[in-house]
Amino acid sequence: SIVEQLIYPDNPFLESLKKNGDQGMVGDVMPVPIFYGNPQGVGSPFTKAQTNASTTKSAKFAIEAGDYHGVVRIGEKVQMATRTNQGAFLEDKRAEIDGLWETAGENLSIYSWGNGGNALGRIGAIDATTATLENTADIANFEIDMYVVASAADGSGTSDALRDTADQTIITAVNRNTGVITLTTGDISGMTTGDYLFREGDFFGDVGAVVIKGVQSFISATDAPAALWGISAATRATDPQRFAGCRVPAAELAGKTYEERIKTLISRMKGRYKARMPTEGYMHPEDFDVLQTLMAARGQRDLNKGETQFGYSSINIAVSGGNLPIYCDRHCPKGTFFAFRMEDFWISSMGELLYPQTGDSLQILRVYNSTDYEYRLISHPLLACRAPKNSGRVPLSG
Repeated sequence: SIVEQLIYPDNPFLESLKKNGDQGMVGDVMPVPIFYGNPQGVGSPFTKAQTNASTTKSAKFAIEAGDYHGVVRIGEKVQMATRTNQGAFLEDKRAEIDGLWETAGENLSIYSWGNGGNALGRIGAIDATTATLENTADIANFEIDMYVVASAADGSGTSDALRDTADQTIITAVNRNTGVITLTTGDISGMTTGDYLFREGDFFGDVGAVVIKGVQSFISATDAPAALWGISAATRATDPQRFAGCRVPAAELAGKTYEERIKTLISRMKGRYKARMPTEGYMHPEDFDVLQTLMAARGQRDLNKGETQFGYSSINIAVSGGNLPIYCDRHCPKGTFFAFRMEDFWISSMGELLYPQTGDSLQILRVYNSTDYEYRLISHPLLACRAPKNSGRVPLSG
């Protein structure tokens, strides 16, 4: 299918997620129960077990489907210029439409890795109309002609606000080596070093634009996770591993290599956190290359061809509980390793994950105020996790 051809080959995590359609949705909401405690009525003698009897403890995520759209224009002039060459016309139309599918799919992949705020990167330095990203690897999230807005916060909190809701700027140049973007103007009111950048229209915060609350919403960076989908921060903090995934205290990571940090995370998960064995690990490609180099220097075997539809390469690491295949995904945050039990995650959607608007039986629509035509894509996705405790994350440095 067009989705498989244009979206999944470069987005391994998005491809690996089970696609459940609207199965189990109530309207535009997916109720997902979280069981975080078993009955505790056991003991000796019987009277103590009877007196101390309790029930299974559970809570429920009420996950809302997001809204996302893609539009590309096909000019009347282009169609007229190629009217005598059907092949040229079809090639131009295909290039525009395929490009839109790739852009929309890539953004769904970016946000599936995020924390729900939909930030694309953070400014490390700013000088007039150029901005250098704090994490240069995030340059992959930016493109020429992209409209961006700014906020002092990452957009994940409902009180986060844009610098100025009327201010936006357009990216005119991208240096993918240095992490520098050039903007048409630097006059987003108050924009400064440390601000986060967002594609215009995708900021969550106090605007409330829901696209996807990604894996970092469910597997948080700290033991103080934010409220999520109807479960309060206070409830999640009562057992942060059960409600927000597994982590390792920084003091226990000092001086450890990538491989040692990964093994420490998994041993913690299989031990004191009582998690089930993760089935896949993910790293940024640059971190993946470092791990591969370190293991090769120790005489470890080279890459394995993964048992996936697109044959993604993996590194297998022996951890507590078995071997863990590790894949690279360019949208995985650089500097962090994630371990997932993939059967606990899935994507649901109202309709296909991404589909063309054809409600009036036409795929190419006339623009209402122009002689041009439009091709439109629609997505109403949600990412669900039924057991955060079986997944975890660990920083690879610091």
